[in-house]
Amino acid sequence: MLVAVCDEELLGRELDTGSFKLPIRPEFYAGERVPLDRLWEYLEGATMINAFGDRVVSELAKRIPIINLAAVRIGGVLHVQLLLR
Repeated sequence: MLVAVCDEELLGRELDTGSFKLPIRPEFYAGERVPLDRLWEYLEGATMINAFGDRVVSELAKRIPIINLAAVRIGGVLHVQLLLR
């Protein structure tokens, strides 16, 4: 099960990398607004996580430190995709 999460202020923005533009589409990322301290409750059954945003990725890295090595910056914003199981 894929769970997509992003920092709220990124919804609807378009990130410019210089070579391409990447839209953060609300129809993909929007849904229930979840406080960071409850994020893990919503990731319980996830087999894959798509995460965009410095705060969300940093929160994930608190429990999965390897994320700090796997995350990339796209248009200046942290992004990571995880396959959990």
